[in-house]
Amino acid sequence: MKKISLALVLMLVVSLFAGGALAEWEPKQPITIMNHVAVGGAMDLYTRKWTDIAAKYTNATFVVDNNDGASGLTAGEWVLNQEADGYTVFALAPTYIDAVIQSELDCAEYVDGFKYIYNLMADPYCVLVPINPEAGNPTFDTFEELVDWAKENKLTLSEPNYGAKYIDAVQVFNEVGVDFQAISYGGAKKNFAALLGGQAIASVGNPGDTAKYEVKALVVGAPERLPSLPDVPTYAELGYSEALDGIWMWRGYAVKADTPDEMIAWFQDLCDKISADPEWIEYMEGQQLAVRTDRTEDFTQIVEDEVTSTIEVLKSVEQISADYER
Repeated sequence: MKKISLALVLMLVVSLFAGGALAEWEPKQPITIMNHVAVGGAMDLYTRKWTDIAAKYTNATFVVDNNDGASGLTAGEWVLNQEADGYTVFALAPTYIDAVIQSELDCAEYVDGFKYIYNLMADPYCVLVPINPEAGNPTFDTFEELVDWAKENKLTLSEPNYGAKYIDAVQVFNEVGVDFQAISYGGAKKNFAALLGGQAIASVGNPGDTAKYEVKALVVGAPERLPSLPDVPTYAELGYSEALDGIWMWRGYAVKADTPDEMIAWFQDLCDKISADPEWIEYMEGQQLAVRTDRTEDFTQIVEDEVTSTIEVLKSVEQISADYER
């Protein structure tokens, strides 16, 4: 009977271990999280809070950076030009995907170049109007009043950009049979200054905007009424398509597609811990956000749905070429 050498036994043990589980990954240098928005933007604030809470669970160092150029395209391209070593994370939202499609870029590079590893939250869209509109502009107490008025008058919407909120506006007002003109003001503060200054009648935003600005929500796209807006109905309650209640803004993290699985597993485990942390949950509730824990498979599907709907909507309003494909 042949004897098996000690070296061979050790090789077999290592092989079995490696096949059964990913080796534990620990960062050996700071991890840069690149935001697609400027300092003070929503994802910037959430990422900085995320890194604060992360310190409870890891000694890793995170560097939060920002590049909002071209609606986040410059941030995405910068990440794609870094090494796929786990030390660069992309903090993104639908705005980035929308910008890729509006620019008619190659999705194989700018979308599929990332692995979408963790979605943190769901932020519903809602139709907002000023609480105290400028003299000469109408006052609305319900969404039905806005719709009835818009069928007889010119509806002007102010939006921060021609991104996710604009696309939701197209879907909503197509459903209710209302034409509108949207004006982009290049950012949330300018957008709401225009709305409150009487330059627009309404805007599509998020529930958190009602706490930041003198605006109120007339309808919210959510499966059920929000605890923070108990008097605001959903689209389904008003007799419109339930599909409108399933469109929401996601925000999460991605890495280059070839990033090591060990790093991704480490990062996802950290995200799970933060998402379950009472401080994070309280913070999310305070921002009127729903905590989500979508990992790669589910998050990728969310992104794919965004790509599909965005292409469909932008073709319908002739903002991209009819022959542009995924």
